[in-house]
Amino acid sequence: MKDKGILNTGIQVEGGWSIDANVFIDKNYNIEAIPFDDTLLFSAVNHITGKNISVTYENSNVGYSFDFCMLSRRLGEWHHDGAAIYKTIETGHQIDKLYNTLSEYLNPSKKELIPLKISSWTIVYNNLIRNEALYDDIELIFSAVRGKLFIDITYNRNSEKPYYIYIGLSKYEYSQIIYSLNKPAREYQELFLKNIDEVVVIINDFLIEQDNYLSEISRKT
Repeated sequence: MKDKGILNTGIQVEGGWSIDANVFIDKNYNIEAIPFDDTLLFSAVNHITGKNISVTYENSNVGYSFDFCMLSRRLGEWHHDGAAIYKTIETGHQIDKLYNTLSEYLNPSKKELIPLKISSWTIVYNNLIRNEALYDDIELIFSAVRGKLFIDITYNRNSEKPYYIYIGLSKYEYSQIIYSLNKPAREYQELFLKNIDEVVVIINDFLIEQDNYLSEISRKT
């Protein structure tokens, strides 16, 4: 895919994952530069399956390390303390190779999801694809939350502008994967777009520059 891979900093992510750190989306990130030892480059946790993954630069001998952790579960929640499984999946000096391995975990069903620039967001649901013929006539195709921030996208085949985007700031924080837009929004904006490329631009802008983006949203009460 034209927008897939580390040089374009896009990743394919199924619903359930929180991307806690992702330095690759930083416009100042230089793929040729060697990070300092023990530098965390990417980390994510799945609030449904309890899987935790990370990419770290260890040192000049080991290079990059792709690590996996299975969280422990009790009282109906996942916990980092007492995690059941730790293992290193892969190491090496080619960051592209490890970055591509992320898809095996973040997108295990191998759906042709559109890669997005994501960091510090929880992806509640994602079926963002380029072939809109595969959508139902009306379908939720993407939703994500970060604290009180939210973005929600619906596809409506019978609309002249079929992509409906609802973004804004809730009065209350969302808790992990618990998601309900019945919570009243403090600030929000509705957008109607014709094509998927426009949608991807909005998503990436909002996920990365949400503070600046929200300053443009008119207050609704």
